[in-house]
Amino acid sequence: MNVAGAIQPSNREQAERMSWWTEAKFGMFIHWGLYALPGEGEWHMYGSKIPVAEYESLAEQFNPERFNAKEWVRLAAQAGMKYIVITAKHHDGFAMYGSQAEPFNIVDATPFQRDPMKELAQACQEEGIRLCFYYSHVIDWHHPHSVHQFANNIWDYKMEEKQFDTYWNELVKPQIKELLTEYGPIGLLWFDTAGGLSKKDSEDIVAHVRRLQPDCLINSRVSQYRGMGDYQSKGDNETPMFGEESRPWETPMTMNETWGYCPKDQAWKTADSLIRQLVTIVGKGGNLLLNVGPSPKGTIPEPAAERLREIGEWTERNAEAVYGASASPFPYEFDWGAVTAKPGRLYLHVFNDRWPRGPLKLQGMRSRVIKAYLLADPLRRELPLTHTYHGGTERHTLSVSLPDTAPDRAVSVIALEVEDVHDLDTGFTVLPSGLLKVDITSGAVTEAGGLGDGTAAVRRADWNIAVTEPGAYALSLISFKRADASLPDSYGDGIRLTFAGETIETVPQEDSVIAESQSCQYPYKEVHSRLGKVFIPAPGTYELTLTSRFIKDRHSKFNEIWQADKVKLRSVMLERIPSQHR
Repeated sequence: MNVAGAIQPSNREQAERMSWWTEAKFGMFIHWGLYALPGEGEWHMYGSKIPVAEYESLAEQFNPERFNAKEWVRLAAQAGMKYIVITAKHHDGFAMYGSQAEPFNIVDATPFQRDPMKELAQACQEEGIRLCFYYSHVIDWHHPHSVHQFANNIWDYKMEEKQFDTYWNELVKPQIKELLTEYGPIGLLWFDTAGGLSKKDSEDIVAHVRRLQPDCLINSRVSQYRGMGDYQSKGDNETPMFGEESRPWETPMTMNETWGYCPKDQAWKTADSLIRQLVTIVGKGGNLLLNVGPSPKGTIPEPAAERLREIGEWTERNAEAVYGASASPFPYEFDWGAVTAKPGRLYLHVFNDRWPRGPLKLQGMRSRVIKAYLLADPLRRELPLTHTYHGGTERHTLSVSLPDTAPDRAVSVIALEVEDVHDLDTGFTVLPSGLLKVDITSGAVTEAGGLGDGTAAVRRADWNIAVTEPGAYALSLISFKRADASLPDSYGDGIRLTFAGETIETVPQEDSVIAESQSCQYPYKEVHSRLGKVFIPAPGTYELTLTSRFIKDRHSKFNEIWQADKVKLRSVMLERIPSQHR
C-alpha cells in the first residue's frame, strides 16, 4: 500500500483501465468559464491582478443562453473525437457546475442558473463519448488558502496567512467528490499545474479519486513527481521526441494561440495542419487533445467548428489508420510523413505537400509485404511493389508505386499488409532522399564531461547510423526556441558532435527558422543551426555522438514543469550534399 492506503493496480488492471483511452487517440479540450467575458484568456485574472470582489461581479453578467450541450457533443463526434475534457474549475476558482462546496459557481452565482456539466453528461451518454473533467487542484486565485509554487493570489491575500490544508480538505476534495458522484461515470480527471504539491498530498488525491471511481483515469499533472497518474500529459502544444516517453502520453493543443475565448486571436491553424498534427502524434504513440474556447454566449467559435468538421471528414475515411493504432516501429521521422501500425498492417500517412514524384520508398522492410493499397480507394486496388536489398549496409527497401496526385486531403494513407510487423529493421538509416533526423531521446543517453561550466550536468547521446550512399553530409542541430530566448546565449558553453570519426565543437547559431513544423508549436519556433560537414567515404554504419548540457536526464523523479525551458534541444539532422555543391 502507499501512504494514502490505496492498493496499487497490477499491470493488467492498469491496461484494462486505460484501454478505452489508448484506443481513442483524439479528444476535445474545452476551456470555458467567466474568463470568456473579458475575452483575454483563462489567465486574465492573474495577469491583470483583478481583485476577487471585482472578478466575482463577472458572474452577474455570465449568461450563456446559446449553450447547447448536444450541439457541442455532436461537433466533437463529427470531428472523430472520442472524449471531452472540460474545465469544471479553472485557476480562477469558478465552478462551472452546481457545487455545494462553493457558492461561486454557475448555478448559484449567475443568471444562467443551469448546470452545463449535467447537460453535457447526458449528451455524452447519448452520443457514446466519454465525459472527463479538468480540475485546477492547486492554483485557485479565488480561495484565500490556495498555495502554489509560483502563481498565487497575493494582491488579495497574504502568503503568511494561507493554510493550504483548509483549502485542500474543505474545497478540493469535496468538489472532486461532487464531480465523481453526481455526473455518472467520468473517463478521467485532468489535473493541472501541481507546482509545490507534496508527494503525500499527491498520493492522497490519487487515492481519493480511486475510492470514488476506481476506473477514472488521472493525468500526470496531478503531481510534480514522475510516475503519478495513469498517463503523461506533455507540455502545452508539445509533441515529444521519439523515445522520450515510456508511459502512455497525450498532447494538449490549441487551434490558435490561446486556450480560453479570445476574439482578437485569429491565428488559426488550418484543418490540413491539424490533420498532420494528429497523425504525427498518433505515429509517435500519443493522443491529441485539441482545444476549443467557447464564447460567453455558449457557442464554439465558427473558425474552430469549421476546422473540426473538416478534420472529421478525414478521420471518417481514415479511421482504420488512427483509432486503436500503435506508434510507428521506426524510431525516426520520415521526410514524407508518419507511420502507424496494427497487427499485420502498417499505415503510411503521406503528407500531400510531400507527395513523392516517383515511388515512395520505405527502408527497413525486411518482412514480406503481401499487398499495398490506398485507404481512400474504396476498391482497395493493389499498388505495384518492388523490394531491394543493399548488401553493404544489409538494409531492405520497399518501393511503392503511387498515382501522380494524392487522393485525399492533407494526408493520404497507404495501407501495407505485412506478413510479420515484428520482422522489421528499425535501425537508424539515412533515408533514400539523403536526409535523416534523429531525436535526442532516441539515442543511448549517458553522463559525459568536458563541456559546461559545472552548473548543469553534461550528457552524451549516441547512435549508430547506416549510410548507403557515400559523399559529403551536412550536419545541423534542431532546437525549439521561445521568442524571449537567444540561442547562442542559451548554448553559451557549446556542443560537441562527432560523426564518422570527425569532431565539431561549436556554439549553435540561429541559421534558419522553419515556418511550419509538425512537432513545434506556439510559443516556440523550430530553429536549425548549421554545424559543419563530414565526408563519408563508403557505405557502412557510423557512430554519431552529441554532447551537451541540454540533453535531459530520463530518470529524474520530477516531471518537467509546464513552464518549459526557453530552449529545447530536439534533434540532429544529416543531409547529403549534392555532388555539384560539395
